[in-house]
Amino acid sequence: MTNSKLFLSARHVTKSYGDTPALKGIDLDLYAGEILALLGPNGAGKTTFIKIIATLLAKTAGRVQILGHDLDQDLRSIRHLFGYVGQDTDRSAYARLTVRQNLQFFGLLRGLNKRTIQEQQDKLAGFFDFRENLDKLFMHLSGGQKQTVVIMRALLHDPPIIYLDEPTKGLDPIIGKKIRAFLKTYVHQENKALLLTSHILTEVDEMADRVALIHDGRIGVVGTPSELKQSVGAAHFIELERDKVPTAVCERITALPSVTGILERELAWLSFGLDDPFAGTEAVMRILQEENIVTKFRNQGVSLEDAFIHHIGALNSKFD
Repeated sequence: MTNSKLFLSARHVTKSYGDTPALKGIDLDLYAGEILALLGPNGAGKTTFIKIIATLLAKTAGRVQILGHDLDQDLRSIRHLFGYVGQDTDRSAYARLTVRQNLQFFGLLRGLNKRTIQEQQDKLAGFFDFRENLDKLFMHLSGGQKQTVVIMRALLHDPPIIYLDEPTKGLDPIIGKKIRAFLKTYVHQENKALLLTSHILTEVDEMADRVALIHDGRIGVVGTPSELKQSVGAAHFIELERDKVPTAVCERITALPSVTGILERELAWLSFGLDDPFAGTEAVMRILQEENIVTKFRNQGVSLEDAFIHHIGALNSKFD
């Protein structure tokens, strides 16, 4: 992203609630044409940070610049530069207004004229295949349809930056997939920037160009999904039933040159990391045959969840 325009820069951002620190010095950059995922356990500070850069919460210290505007000095200009979707979907639109009426109301609040609102509404409804729902009351929509409306509202003024806090939480897989596909196309083709939080690691892996891992109010690791997975130290896993493999056999397998170690993935399974999935699997199976071990086995690629567990464990040790 070094050749892309810097849209957002956060430096040493802290936030405390009384004597309790929530953010302990966040440094983060967001670039044009980029989807950046902020990933971390509950209470790590994800929503706090997004609310600060969305001007909904005051930071305690630090500096934030958004497209050259300082957060402490130019709130009015900054609020026109982003669209925000929080977690409270039902309270993000008026229940007794139609979708069309909601979009018109919030567009006028943004200072848009009716023609621009109509054009943007038609464009977004086309993207989401949502035209048949425009005249339905918001209260009569499904959860996924409501979330779609809230995302449309956030994009109505065509902002360069979008903040999404758990954008597909609680949605059925079909609607969630449609929203993810749209957002990827929208950001990359329209040269926007998207910062999102999510607990759905497959969603992050599918969408994100980069991932920032936040833990205990600090960002400890930033990289592409591939870089995070590579840092686990294995390209693949072979998994064996834990109760079928004696300790001595487990030690033999761990000593193989192609085995990088054991990762705790599931309690019922032993997960052996392999640097070469073909040679490693063959060597493991040879030992099982020699030891007359009968067990089910699974071959698994390294996932973002594996990387998350690996790095969060390392950050626990670093920050404790």
